[in-house]
Amino acid sequence: MTSRWVQIVAILVLLISIVALGVSGTRWRAVSQERERAVAELASVRQQATEIGRLRRTLGTQRVATAGSRADALAEIADTLAAAGLPDGAMRSLDEQGEAEVGETGLRRQTLRLALAALTPSELGRFFARLGVDRPQWIVIRIELNRPRREDGNRYDAQLILARTYAPQGQDLGEEWP
Repeated sequence: MTSRWVQIVAILVLLISIVALGVSGTRWRAVSQERERAVAELASVRQQATEIGRLRRTLGTQRVATAGSRADALAEIADTLAAAGLPDGAMRSLDEQGEAEVGETGLRRQTLRLALAALTPSELGRFFARLGVDRPQWIVIRIELNRPRREDGNRYDAQLILARTYAPQGQDLGEEWP
């Protein structure tokens, strides 16, 4: 009987070892697949980080204004309207909506409300195109179009909310922005 128990114990140890190897093999495959996914994700994140760095350097030079005065804003918007070929009376008003610090960057964000009167969709489109080319630091964050009750064709009054980020006078952006 003793040798029979030894055989049973040996078979049980062998079966437990085989089951443990099977479980370990399954876990190893799962961990190996997870590692491959992590390596692929790391490569993707590195590529995205490189692209973000490139975009930050580009945006740092193109989208940050050097001043934030209302007079500068008025002049920039008026110049852009003229460059788009819009009539002098197109700008009804330009009001400052607010100004706030942008996180802990030391930069400021200026927000303005621009009221334009009696524009056709193509005129408004020309203004947006000129704004993007001539003044990339200005971003349109809201557009409200109203069709007045007058008989002057396909014309709209527009209320635009514009924002720009700027560095206060004397501040160097350096390579770290934003």
